[in-house]
Amino acid sequence: MREFAHKEEVNMYCSVIDIEIQPGRFEQAKAQANAMIPEYHELGCKQFILVDKGNDSFTVIAIYESQAKQEEATPKAQELLGRLAEMMKTPPERKGAEIIINQVYV
Repeated sequence: MREFAHKEEVNMYCSVIDIEIQPGRFEQAKAQANAMIPEYHELGCKQFILVDKGNDSFTVIAIYESQAKQEEATPKAQELLGRLAEMMKTPPERKGAEIIINQVYV
């Protein structure tokens, strides 16, 4: 069995947002999300992940140092999500969650 070098585990918190886009507008939403990349840093997160789930939907995962940092990001997160609102099928719900396993392999 191969062993991987890894850094020490760190407890963190994240936002998970499932977004459904109106039919035919996914590429436009993806382009808008890409245009906002410089602003994701303003969320104060350590990592920002956008996952294409197919069927005109994607999931956003933003990883923070703590629950407090995740909560502090709420106004900026709402602003960024608001820019995609006209393309969304339904309003998204931003949920906070504790990360229970966080291994980084080098």
